[in-house]
Parts: sequence; C-alpha cells; structure tokens
Amino acid sequence: MVPKVSLAIVAAFLLYGWAVADPNTTGNPIQVLGMFGTILLYAAILATFATIFVAARRAHLVGSWVWFATVIFIWPLSYFYALVVNRKG
Repeated sequence: MVPKVSLAIVAAFLLYGWAVADPNTTGNPIQVLGMFGTILLYAAILATFATIFVAARRAHLVGSWVWFATVIFIWPLSYFYALVVNRKG
C-alpha cells in the first residue's frame, strides 16, 4: 500500500511541477511552486523515504543483501523492488 500511494504522490508532484513551474523562475520552492507545490514536494520526499524503508525491510526479511543495499542507495529501484520484485512483504 505504501509504495503505491508514494508513487502516486511523486507522480502528482511531477505533473504539478511540469504544469505550474516556469523554467526560468529562480528562488525558493515557495516562489517557484507555490505553497501547494512545496507541500507536495515534501510529501513526495517523505513518501519516497517510506518506500525505501518498506523495500529495504522486505529485502532484509527474505535475506537478499544485494537488494537491501540497492534499494537504499538507488532510490528509484526501491519502487521497482516493492511493486514488482517483492510485492508481498
């Protein structure tokens, strides 16, 4: 459940940033994305860390140290591992 919700939050942030942010704008996140976009940014970061934790825990429980290290150091693969490789934790 956590990886699916996390992926939805990250996708929502990327779509929102693509639709709202001007490429030539500089400044802090609130100036570039607005308040909603900044909240969505931090939610996406927290959701990604939650997915990393879930994927690392699943890899640890099955004893796969290669996947354990991979999902911690290469964060996009944590989504792949949690949603495709080890779906049931």
